[in-house]
Amino acid sequence: MEKRCKSAGSKKVTDLDTQMLVVRDFIDEFYNKTVFQKGNSNSASDLTPTVIKSLYAFQDENKSYPIGELGKNARVKSSTITDMVDRLERDGIANRFKEDGDRRVIKVRLTAKGKKIRREFTSKRRQEFEVLFSKLNEKEKKALLRHLEGAFQILRKI
Repeated sequence: MEKRCKSAGSKKVTDLDTQMLVVRDFIDEFYNKTVFQKGNSNSASDLTPTVIKSLYAFQDENKSYPIGELGKNARVKSSTITDMVDRLERDGIANRFKEDGDRRVIKVRLTAKGKKIRREFTSKRRQEFEVLFSKLNEKEKKALLRHLEGAFQILRKI
Protein backbone atom coordinates (compact mmCIF):
# COMPACT_ATOMS: atom_id res chain seq x y z
CA MET A 1 0.00 0.00 0.00
CA GLU A 2 1.38 3.38 -0.96
CA LYS A 3 0.10 6.83 -0.12
CA ARG A 4 0.83 10.36 -1.15
CA CYS A 5 2.41 12.46 1.54
CA LYS A 6 1.51 16.16 1.86
CA SER A 7 4.99 17.15 3.05
CA ALA A 8 6.67 15.05 0.37
CA GLY A 9 4.82 16.68 -2.52
CA SER A 10 3.78 14.18 -5.14
CA LYS A 11 6.37 11.62 -4.05
CA LYS A 12 4.96 8.18 -3.24
CA VAL A 13 5.62 6.92 0.24
CA THR A 14 5.68 3.35 1.48
CA ASP A 15 3.94 2.00 4.57
CA LEU A 16 7.21 2.36 6.47
CA ASP A 17 7.51 5.99 5.36
CA THR A 18 3.96 6.63 6.51
CA GLN A 19 4.61 4.92 9.83
CA MET A 20 7.77 6.97 10.34
CA LEU A 21 5.85 10.19 9.64
CA VAL A 22 3.15 9.25 12.14
CA VAL A 23 5.77 8.57 14.81
CA ARG A 24 7.62 11.80 13.98
CA ASP A 25 4.42 13.84 14.12
CA PHE A 26 3.49 12.29 17.46
CA ILE A 27 6.91 12.97 18.97
CA ASP A 28 6.97 16.53 17.62
CA GLU A 29 3.50 17.28 18.98
CA PHE A 30 4.21 15.61 22.31
CA TYR A 31 7.41 17.61 22.79
CA ASN A 32 5.73 20.82 21.66
CA LYS A 33 2.92 20.32 24.16
CA THR A 34 5.08 19.18 27.08
CA VAL A 35 8.77 19.99 26.86
CA PHE A 36 9.01 22.97 24.55
CA GLN A 37 6.00 24.99 25.65
CA LYS A 38 6.29 28.75 25.39
CA GLY A 39 7.26 30.36 28.66
CA ASN A 40 9.52 27.54 29.82
CA SER A 41 12.39 29.79 30.77
CA ASN A 42 13.54 28.59 34.16
CA SER A 43 16.63 26.46 34.59
CA ALA A 44 14.59 23.34 35.41
CA SER A 45 13.03 23.53 31.93
CA ASP A 46 16.39 23.89 30.22
CA LEU A 47 17.48 20.41 31.22
CA THR A 48 18.49 18.00 28.49
CA PRO A 49 16.58 14.75 28.13
CA THR A 50 19.70 12.91 29.34
CA VAL A 51 19.87 14.94 32.55
CA ILE A 52 16.14 14.46 33.12
CA LYS A 53 16.50 10.71 32.65
CA SER A 54 19.48 10.71 35.02
CA LEU A 55 17.58 12.62 37.69
CA TYR A 56 14.69 10.18 37.57
CA ALA A 57 17.02 7.20 37.87
CA PHE A 58 17.08 8.32 41.50
CA GLN A 59 13.63 6.97 42.25
CA ASP A 60 13.93 8.29 45.79
CA GLU A 61 15.83 11.57 45.84
CA ASN A 62 17.03 10.92 49.40
CA LYS A 63 18.47 7.47 48.68
CA SER A 64 21.96 6.55 47.46
CA TYR A 65 22.21 4.10 44.57
CA PRO A 66 24.92 1.87 43.16
CA ILE A 67 25.66 2.85 39.57
CA GLY A 68 24.29 -0.46 38.28
CA GLU A 69 20.92 0.15 39.94
CA LEU A 70 20.77 3.67 38.47
CA GLY A 71 21.37 2.13 35.05
CA LYS A 72 18.50 -0.30 35.56
CA ASN A 73 16.24 2.49 36.78
CA ALA A 74 17.11 4.62 33.74
CA ARG A 75 16.97 1.59 31.41
CA VAL A 76 20.42 2.28 29.99
CA LYS A 77 23.69 0.34 29.68
CA SER A 78 26.27 0.57 32.45
CA SER A 79 28.67 2.58 30.25
CA THR A 80 25.88 5.05 29.49
CA ILE A 81 24.89 5.54 33.12
CA THR A 82 28.54 6.04 34.01
CA ASP A 83 28.71 8.88 31.48
CA MET A 84 25.43 10.27 32.79
CA VAL A 85 26.69 10.22 36.38
CA ASP A 86 29.96 11.86 35.25
CA ARG A 87 27.92 14.74 33.86
CA LEU A 88 25.74 15.02 36.96
CA GLU A 89 28.85 15.07 39.10
CA ARG A 90 30.56 17.65 36.88
CA ASP A 91 27.47 19.87 37.13
CA GLY A 92 27.26 19.51 40.91
CA ILE A 93 23.96 17.61 40.71
CA ALA A 94 25.20 14.33 42.20
CA ASN A 95 28.28 12.88 43.82
CA ARG A 96 29.90 9.49 44.11
CA PHE A 97 31.09 8.04 47.38
CA LYS A 98 32.32 4.76 48.81
CA GLU A 99 30.01 3.19 51.30
CA ASP A 100 31.38 2.42 54.73
CA GLY A 101 32.24 -1.22 55.17
CA ASP A 102 32.74 -2.10 51.50
CA ARG A 103 35.25 0.00 49.59
CA ARG A 104 34.38 -1.77 46.34
CA VAL A 105 30.83 -0.45 46.25
CA ILE A 106 30.53 3.04 44.85
CA LYS A 107 27.21 4.75 45.32
CA VAL A 108 25.78 7.94 43.94
CA ARG A 109 23.49 10.43 45.63
CA LEU A 110 21.88 13.66 44.58
CA THR A 111 23.37 16.82 46.04
CA ALA A 112 21.16 19.54 47.51
CA LYS A 113 21.38 21.24 44.11
CA GLY A 114 20.33 18.02 42.37
CA LYS A 115 17.36 17.51 44.68
CA LYS A 116 16.26 21.11 44.13
CA ILE A 117 16.51 20.81 40.33
CA ARG A 118 14.58 17.51 40.39
CA ARG A 119 11.81 18.97 42.59
CA GLU A 120 11.54 22.15 40.48
CA PHE A 121 11.39 20.16 37.27
CA THR A 122 8.77 17.79 38.69
CA SER A 123 6.66 20.67 39.99
CA LYS A 124 6.83 22.56 36.69
CA ARG A 125 5.95 19.46 34.64
CA ARG A 126 3.09 18.67 37.01
CA GLN A 127 1.64 22.16 36.51
CA GLU A 128 2.04 21.92 32.74
CA PHE A 129 0.34 18.52 32.57
CA GLU A 130 -2.45 19.80 34.79
CA VAL A 131 -3.08 22.56 32.23
CA LEU A 132 -2.93 20.09 29.34
CA PHE A 133 -5.31 17.61 30.98
CA SER A 134 -7.71 20.40 31.96
CA LYS A 135 -8.43 20.84 28.24
CA LEU A 136 -9.79 17.29 28.06
CA ASN A 137 -12.98 15.82 29.42
CA GLU A 138 -12.85 12.65 31.55
CA LYS A 139 -13.55 10.35 28.61
CA GLU A 140 -10.73 11.92 26.58
CA LYS A 141 -8.30 11.71 29.52
CA LYS A 142 -9.04 8.02 30.00
CA ALA A 143 -8.71 7.34 26.27
CA LEU A 144 -5.41 9.23 26.04
CA LEU A 145 -3.93 7.41 29.02
CA ARG A 146 -5.18 4.03 27.77
CA HIS A 147 -3.65 4.63 24.32
CA LEU A 148 -0.36 5.90 25.77
CA GLU A 149 -0.13 2.83 27.99
CA GLY A 150 -0.83 0.64 24.97
CA ALA A 151 1.82 2.45 22.93
CA PHE A 152 4.29 2.07 25.80
CA GLN A 153 3.68 -1.68 26.00
CA ILE A 154 4.15 -2.03 22.23
CA LEU A 155 7.35 0.04 22.28
CA ARG A 156 8.78 -2.22 24.99
CA LYS A 157 8.39 -5.18 22.62
CA ILE A 158 10.31 -3.60 19.74
